[in-house]
Amino acid sequence: MSGSNIRNVNATVSFASGHVPEVLKKLEHFLGVALSLRSTSGEVVCKTDYFFGPCSIIRGTDRGRARCRKTYKNIEDRLLRRKVPFVNVCYAGFLIFAVPLEFRGEMVGTLLGSQILPIEKDRNFDLEALFGHTTAALDMRNTDEFYKSFGKVRTLKPDLQRITFLQYLEDIGNHFISMAFADKSWDLFLKEIKTETPQFGRF
Repeated sequence: MSGSNIRNVNATVSFASGHVPEVLKKLEHFLGVALSLRSTSGEVVCKTDYFFGPCSIIRGTDRGRARCRKTYKNIEDRLLRRKVPFVNVCYAGFLIFAVPLEFRGEMVGTLLGSQILPIEKDRNFDLEALFGHTTAALDMRNTDEFYKSFGKVRTLKPDLQRITFLQYLEDIGNHFISMAFADKSWDLFLKEIKTETPQFGRF
């Protein structure tokens, strides 16, 4: 992902500089969670899409793409109004973790973690029962491909796991602010986040 193809969030903060896109990509591999960094206008600034999961398939349809855009617009609006992190559920049934990014008292962007299931994938997990409404609403013809893609989706249990992950994303967002100015490397970031956030890698 080249910096020349990514617009600055505003005149003073550029998440395209330094190692932010690189770290974002490595974090997705590490966590197994789709991440996106957005400007306050809702424009995607950095998005790696390292794995092809159910959300990618949904966005591949016209109706799904329109619904996703509406969902993210609502999330952005709420973050701009309240400026506090929260967890939302999209129309398809996935969790979205939303964190505001602030610099010098000004909100400059948002960090979102998505494509997360709210329930465990155990032996009683019935994908068709849970997501059949989505495939029908989107007139999805290749449902086998859609259901197979859930093998790449992780689950976060209610309460502690979700709170921990939300707090963790806040810490990551603060590091991204530093990276936009200090050209912090992945190695330095990893060292600092492990020291500052004991739950790193435990969720």
